[in-house]
Amino acid sequence: MAVRLGMRFDGFDSVGETIEVAQQAVAAGANTIWMAEHLGYREAVVSCMAFAMKTEKAMVVPTAIMPYLWHPMQVAMQMATIAEAFPGRAGVAVSIGNLMNLGESGVKPTKMVRVIREYVEALRGLWSGEAVEQDGHAWQLNGARLAFTPPEPIPIFVASTGPQILKLSGRIADGVLFSGGLSLGFTRICAEYANEGLKAAGRDPSGFRKAGFVYFACSRDGVTAVNSNKRKLAFLFRNPAQDKNIASVGIDIDHARIMELVRERKLDEAAALVPDEAVPQFSVAGTPDQCRAQLQAYIDAGVDEPVIEVSGSDEEKELALEVIRDFTSGN
Repeated sequence: MAVRLGMRFDGFDSVGETIEVAQQAVAAGANTIWMAEHLGYREAVVSCMAFAMKTEKAMVVPTAIMPYLWHPMQVAMQMATIAEAFPGRAGVAVSIGNLMNLGESGVKPTKMVRVIREYVEALRGLWSGEAVEQDGHAWQLNGARLAFTPPEPIPIFVASTGPQILKLSGRIADGVLFSGGLSLGFTRICAEYANEGLKAAGRDPSGFRKAGFVYFACSRDGVTAVNSNKRKLAFLFRNPAQDKNIASVGIDIDHARIMELVRERKLDEAAALVPDEAVPQFSVAGTPDQCRAQLQAYIDAGVDEPVIEVSGSDEEKELALEVIRDFTSGN
């Protein structure tokens, strides 16, 4: 059976390259394009407008907008603009963001569940075209309103691995986005928290989308793919909130040292501390057949829409595109 499959970018590569790969992925059947908002790298909303202009049909989703840095009026305007130009193709994910990067920007998040709830409420209020009054924890809206409204609703995903915000996603959001690099066991735990929120709010789960970033690398020998994902996992593990995810697989990983090395921008050294056996525990990496089986395991764990990347050599990109074609065509 065909499944929804998304394409993700992390902002590390040039804009021209990401647009080209996005076009290839959509041609292969990708339903959505997600652009990560990593501070200091390529900007997500601007990139998503470029993706929408250069592709057809696929929804574009900047991921994840951080309420402590981006005022809701600014984001409401940006996303409504994309939605007006490309009706039905705009979505947005919101999240607290990476604590290390926020700290570098002079931000220390507080009252995180409240802030995410208020941000979702603010965006929806502004997109209604009505005047919005909101005394938020991190911003205020004193009768703010948009002069135009999106032609179609803009789905809001909440990205988190924390139980309270995952439950909140089930109560108020249109979908949830699970972080990349989660183990299968931790993915199941996150999905259950979102389900608890759906149940508490009495919502129909069929209208709620569970998307998940899945670190993905495919190569003929499998070894190159594993080494590629080591760098991605080391970058992810810069976040202290990954401690429970790391502990879920029972493999000895020097999390503290990895965080220290990434903070010093020594990513290669940090990647060397990720054991080979840990890579398939937190990602999809290997030969094409191994990747198909591992990707299906994430779907079975509760991810309705896996969101993968296409990277590496030309051959490795083509192998990844083949996997996309297999899943979206139902082969």
